[in-house]
Amino acid sequence: MKLNIISLQNFALAILCLWIMSPPLTADPLARAVALLALVTWGLLEIVRTNGIFLRPTWPVLGAGLFIAYDLTLWYMLREWTLVSHIQMYILFTLLIIYESRRHDPKSLAPVFWTMMLTLPIWWFSTIRGFDTFGAHAARTVVRSSDESLELMQQGVGGYPLIYSSLILIPVLVLMTFRWRLFDTSSAPRFLRAFPRAFRLMPPVMLALIAILVLRAGFTIAVILLVATLAVSLMYLRTRPWILLMAPLVALFLVILGQIFLQDITELLIPLADGTSFVHKLRDLQLSLEAGGSTGTVADRTERYLRSINSFLQNPIFGVLGDRGVGNHSAYLDYFAQRGLFFGMLYMGLMLYLPVRMLRQHPGMLSMTGGVLAVMILFPLLNSVTMAVGVVLFIMFPVACAITREFGSNPKPPRPATSTARRVSPA
Repeated sequence: MKLNIISLQNFALAILCLWIMSPPLTADPLARAVALLALVTWGLLEIVRTNGIFLRPTWPVLGAGLFIAYDLTLWYMLREWTLVSHIQMYILFTLLIIYESRRHDPKSLAPVFWTMMLTLPIWWFSTIRGFDTFGAHAARTVVRSSDESLELMQQGVGGYPLIYSSLILIPVLVLMTFRWRLFDTSSAPRFLRAFPRAFRLMPPVMLALIAILVLRAGFTIAVILLVATLAVSLMYLRTRPWILLMAPLVALFLVILGQIFLQDITELLIPLADGTSFVHKLRDLQLSLEAGGSTGTVADRTERYLRSINSFLQNPIFGVLGDRGVGNHSAYLDYFAQRGLFFGMLYMGLMLYLPVRMLRQHPGMLSMTGGVLAVMILFPLLNSVTMAVGVVLFIMFPVACAITREFGSNPKPPRPATSTARRVSPA
């Protein structure tokens, strides 16, 4: 049996993605070393591959390389932060580079896509069970570096990275749930295709698990993103002109309606949220509305956003070149404050590049492409971004686009990912 380079790279990439998304593996030092070895293996195989991305780099590859090189240079010169604290950003952009290496044939990443589709529900379910066992604050505890967070991760409880990255998968699952026939599932494992009815239930079940996970986790921003993403994805299931025109008007109407009735809605929700972590935030919001200003957690988040904005306005060209004066609650605002206008725009461009590319290439799948674009505009604007985002955004999302019927009818034939002339045999 012969294995080509693409298969070996997919195996290495699957190991990396499993380590990123699996809480017990993320906390395990041995698994961390294996994931690093897999990443190095992928890079070495890409160097020797015919038409590899390093021989003909695209602008996202050059941009990601420039961003990482600049960050490493600042770290070496200033030593104001630990290198480990920025590793997640480096891996995030490495996943973008991996996508770019397959941009002409993203369907070749299908084995990794189905591997993640089968394993992610395991960690969603174990995290939901963790809320019952360890309490509603388990997801927040995992975010902190402590013995307690390590114990929770070893029990399969995911935190911030797992929950927020799952939001990007919602538009994909919505389209698969309501437009199943649009997808060519021939690349799925044979045992899944052997039970077509059970296979058909996979997307709605995953969608329900994400909704339960987000609601149980108690992250307010995640709940807002969940509602917004579902609204966009469901609204654009039918891409009729009047829907495209009405969407901004409906959004404006809801904003105005919210301004008028927000206090009444908050008072109505407080009794319903009693006993959950949301009740404290709702009370903070109620106090903010009554006082005409921000208080509690609302005040803290607002102050952090303003801190990053002020730091950028004071140093618009180069930024503060560190973490001083940065709010650390918004990826977009923080990088503008830390690195200045050019690298802030570069970071935003790299994060939005793939959703915009897919939106232009697949106008008939606005429910999925528009939904992912909406998430990637709002999520990094309202919160920090981790490497787990890269797994869904740069690996799973483009594969979901590639296995649709519309992709198959694209008049531009995809360039093969590798030459069949070069084969690597296992030892």
